[in-house]
Amino acid sequence: MPDANWATHDFTVKMLDWSAARGSRLAYSCRRCGRKFCLFSLVSRDAWAIDGKGRPLDSLISTRWLAEQCPRSFSAKDDEDRKQLSVSGTRS
Repeated sequence: MPDANWATHDFTVKMLDWSAARGSRLAYSCRRCGRKFCLFSLVSRDAWAIDGKGRPLDSLISTRWLAEQCPRSFSAKDDEDRKQLSVSGTRS
């Protein structure tokens, strides 16, 4: 599970899909800042940032967002970050 910065967000959680090997793929959406992340329930992997359609963002964006506390408001910078999709286009 992500570190203490994770707890600064006010998340709603939605199950996107399920895999026998990895468990549920969960989407976490912060009510305060609008940042969204995905995480598999059964595998001990880090969360990653996603855009509004569930597509993974660039790993630099994920790393930065996970390292920061919740900014507690929506920002234009985050809107620009959401346009920077992962080169691979998928996360497994």
